[in-house]
Amino acid sequence: MFFARPRTSTRLEVWPTFVDALSTVLMAIVFVLMTFLVAQVFLVETINDRDTELANLQAQLRLLETNLAKAKDQHQSATSKVTALEELIKNLNTQLEQLTKDMNLEKQQHTDQKTVNERIKTDLEKLEERLKQLQNLLDLAKEESNKKDEEVKKLQLGLQAVEKENEKHKNAIRVGQFRSQFFAQLKSILGDRSDVRVVDDRFVFQSEVLFGVGSAELGEDGKKQLSSLIKALKEIGNKIPPEINWILRVDGHTDNRPIKSNQFPSNWELSTARAIAVVQYMIANGIEGKHLVAAGFGEFQPLNATTKDIDRNRRIEFKLDQR
Repeated sequence: MFFARPRTSTRLEVWPTFVDALSTVLMAIVFVLMTFLVAQVFLVETINDRDTELANLQAQLRLLETNLAKAKDQHQSATSKVTALEELIKNLNTQLEQLTKDMNLEKQQHTDQKTVNERIKTDLEKLEERLKQLQNLLDLAKEESNKKDEEVKKLQLGLQAVEKENEKHKNAIRVGQFRSQFFAQLKSILGDRSDVRVVDDRFVFQSEVLFGVGSAELGEDGKKQLSSLIKALKEIGNKIPPEINWILRVDGHTDNRPIKSNQFPSNWELSTARAIAVVQYMIANGIEGKHLVAAGFGEFQPLNATTKDIDRNRRIEFKLDQR
């Protein structure tokens, strides 16, 4: 009886524990909101950078169009010169034929007029020399015209390349906008979960949400979470114009703890099998395979290299991007 402990009120012990739990929940909510805001700021900066690149490409496009117009004008001028030279050569050939006829006629009628014949012969040689010179000019003009044709072709190819790059950057900006909508909609569906978060331009699920330990088989809770993601992806995919070739990258990651089993000899196989399992489930639920990519990174792309928070490295990442 002397060693019995005095009774204390349990009501006072519950209250501090409740306050600590409530504080922890509030801190988690604040952390998730701050992470979402940082991701939004990063996305806005990325879109602004893409706008700058787009403006530079448009300036290059206008410069190439100007050079192409100049090259076309030069090509037309060279073509006109070639046409004029061909006409002149044609006239000289006509004159040559006429002189040859006259010479033959004079030889027949005036065999004793050697002086006249010599003069005609000299004129003929001069005409032949002039004809050779004009022919050389014609060859040079044709060569110059061919060079201009090559320059025009090169400028056209350069213009097409810039237009393709310009279109690619436009599509990248548009995909970034749809990515923001997709993340916002998915976040709204899934709610504030500590095991599902936004990291830069990716949506990250902890592996434990989708798979059991050391397994690549989707659990029921994982299928439920993926169904929400598939629903959001379908809604956003219907809004993306058909000319944008978009994809959803599914990346599997593990921690650096070694694994060796008959099914998974290393973390490479495990991370790849998990990514493929997610893609197969999404295809089975209505997402076209041409919009999906599966990749395994093993333990070589960690979010946190410290042993304290190593569990965060076991994850599945989703990134909406253009092909």
